[in-house]
Amino acid sequence: MEQISSYFKNGYVHAGRLQELDALRGLAALGVVFFHYTHNQPHLSPDFTFRYGITGVDLFFMISGFTISLSLNKITHWKSFILNRFGRLYPAFWVCALITSAFILVYDFQHFNLVDVLINMTMVPAYFGIEDLDGSYWTLAIEFAFYLWILSVYMAGKINNIETSGLLTLVGILAFHFFRPFYPALYALVVTKIQLINHFPLFFSGILFYQLSSRGFWVKNMLLMIISVLASLYLYDKGGRSMYLISDREHMLIILFYHVLFALLICGKMKFMARPQLVFLGTISYSLYLLHQNMGRKIIDSLMMQTNANIYVVISLVILLDIFLAYLVTRFIEIPANNYIRNGRQRTVAQVAVTRAADSSNTLHSQA
Repeated sequence: MEQISSYFKNGYVHAGRLQELDALRGLAALGVVFFHYTHNQPHLSPDFTFRYGITGVDLFFMISGFTISLSLNKITHWKSFILNRFGRLYPAFWVCALITSAFILVYDFQHFNLVDVLINMTMVPAYFGIEDLDGSYWTLAIEFAFYLWILSVYMAGKINNIETSGLLTLVGILAFHFFRPFYPALYALVVTKIQLINHFPLFFSGILFYQLSSRGFWVKNMLLMIISVLASLYLYDKGGRSMYLISDREHMLIILFYHVLFALLICGKMKFMARPQLVFLGTISYSLYLLHQNMGRKIIDSLMMQTNANIYVVISLVILLDIFLAYLVTRFIEIPANNYIRNGRQRTVAQVAVTRAADSSNTLHSQA
């Protein structure tokens, strides 16, 4: 297991990115796109529905747990964490939400509501009793809640012992689900508003994989990984979306497969995936995920109603359009905004340091 630590210390941690991880993210996003474009598609045979694509979000959650753990090594203050997350998520989200709103205005005007659009800009409209503009947005509130959890662990000074914090959280979540008959109304409210409790084990697995990659093999972490996997399987029918489309056995096999992929990744056995096309998909995956569902389905349905085009050709063309728009948002909004906010924070810290140094120098001179 020493090769795991050396691989990441010499490669991933210093490089700041792992192309294989980007490739997995890109494939997960593409799987979700295929699912949304083939599910309940009247022009396709039900047998053609790519049901397993819905589990792409499970892979997203594991990747988030891993990458957030990595990014914490670069954080010196909780404010930096907030600014970094804000810069990474909100500018691109706002632009994608506006594009989606424009399509709703054109294709579904009777359901357009400006107040709903504005509340959606918070990324957590469910907390205000408002539906998401796009069906894919439901995962954003889960990511948001996970970031709050990470922030609370960081501010409590427990980040170096995050495994214990994660285990205690996991035990609390499992207990909450297990004893649900005693508080049905509260349970129904919480699983709807705080959906992180249905998916936390996947984030925890990502965290544990990062710990294994950076610290090497620990028996404790391996045991925690087993507990996390079992907890994820237990939560299959407790509020996630997969239970409506795949069986519990299929879910189990897919979750185990994702964990095997991560194990191979941290051992350096997934380098063959670091192909430019897949890395590109991973780079634009956030914007692709945000843009594709509502907009893409409306374009597909409109084209199929007005033309006799082949459904496979239409889906392929719409996916290419999604990728192009996602590239534009990533290239001209997401990356520049993220860099600007991060650099702005660094400039502010540097200016404060210079000011303090100057004040100290002036104080010494005055005392002299």
